[in-house]
Amino acid sequence: MTTTAEKKLVYNKKYREKYPERVLESAKKYRDNNKDKVRAAVKNWRENNSEKVREYNRKYNDKKCIEKECAEWNDTLRELGYADLINA
Repeated sequence: MTTTAEKKLVYNKKYREKYPERVLESAKKYRDNNKDKVRAAVKNWRENNSEKVREYNRKYNDKKCIEKECAEWNDTLRELGYADLINA
């Protein structure tokens, strides 16, 4: 037998799947109206999940470094007259 809380979870999941635009709009409206609460919650999460934040930052920085190196390499190819070898 399912409890009321379990039924509500199932209902909420189905609602989010059926109306994703409404859910996003509602979340944005909440964030806009509760900036201080949201900022405090994010700060709290970051403090309690420093390993996840560190891992995210590492991956982000690695990706940006690779993009920068790729852009520099593409510039070099253009300068040498091999622009046709550049991947779009």
